[in-house]
Amino acid sequence: MSLLSKRRWIQTISSVVITAGFSSSWSLAWTVAPQSTVTRTTALYFSDLTSSKFAIDDELKRILQKDPQMARQLYISPVLWETNDEWKFFMLSLRSQHNACHLWEQVRLEATASLEQEPGAGPQLYQNILSQPSLIEAIVTIVANEIETELVMATEIKKLFLDVLTAEDEETIRCDAIAAATRSPSVECAMLAVLFHTGYHALVCYRVGHRLWQQGRTGLAYYLQSTVSRNYSADIHPACRMGQGIYLCSGAGVVIGETATIGNDVSILHGVTLGGTGKETGDRHPKVQDGVILEDSATVLGNIPVGFGAIVKSKAIVNKPVPPLAIVSGVPAKIIASRNLSDDSFQTDLDRHLAFKYIYEWKARKKEMDSEQKKES
Repeated sequence: MSLLSKRRWIQTISSVVITAGFSSSWSLAWTVAPQSTVTRTTALYFSDLTSSKFAIDDELKRILQKDPQMARQLYISPVLWETNDEWKFFMLSLRSQHNACHLWEQVRLEATASLEQEPGAGPQLYQNILSQPSLIEAIVTIVANEIETELVMATEIKKLFLDVLTAEDEETIRCDAIAAATRSPSVECAMLAVLFHTGYHALVCYRVGHRLWQQGRTGLAYYLQSTVSRNYSADIHPACRMGQGIYLCSGAGVVIGETATIGNDVSILHGVTLGGTGKETGDRHPKVQDGVILEDSATVLGNIPVGFGAIVKSKAIVNKPVPPLAIVSGVPAKIIASRNLSDDSFQTDLDRHLAFKYIYEWKARKKEMDSEQKKES
């Protein structure tokens, strides 16, 4: 079924409907309700990998029934968290009007409305959004104009970006735009995130630099890193790895080392450092798992994990592993609390609470299974 057909199918259904399909690496599910700006995440796992049928989570059903005004569209990330012979774990993100499939349409609508309110912004809106064929073309045009120099013109930068970016990169950039639009309290709409969010612009440059690094074009990748540092005050090594849906607050003062890895749906505020401890070579930087929040001026040093859903509080210095869902603070950082899955603040947090409930339960089950296998052997 084509994307257009799916959209038409969605628009014609008035009640909540969920279908699912499988491939070897990803699955897709849709659900329908009237539009809203609320964004949540949930998770489902499948015990029968040979069947396309699954039972939707009861808690998700209750949420949909309780809040029928909430527009939702589910999709499963192609990234698998963990896999063994019996279980596969999938992440589903519930998106509202900022859904990746409809994001560009939303940005154009907001630009048109803004043009009616402020005709003086016409040249900028037309050049950067209304005349562009896609979100990727738009954001690349905006960033190229921001980082051009006397020696390297914006047209050359734009061509380089479009040549280097893959379809996977484009999907990731859309997810990053959603993160900027939904998690930044100062951004009122998706259009403003695309036009003005410096953290998002820095991430776009990083995505290109990372792809250049993978292609062996390290000199050009370093040049782009230096350009990003000068323009956005973010020093992100092109070799580090980041997942989708990254929220980089402003980029100011952020330093991310060469061997650092960052999972999906991570929020990074200004002044965050993911650095080493003095080791000159090898794997020497932090491993930040999905859903982590790194508050302003937080520092994580060394090749240590920060567990999924954890929060590193402002100005904390972390030099030891952080467990999943832990809240750490201080110098050196210590656990001061854990995120309560039943807490209201957790439930209203963007992109999370149901997901981590299932991650926690799944990992506990996996640990039990591994323990049983060891006993049998």
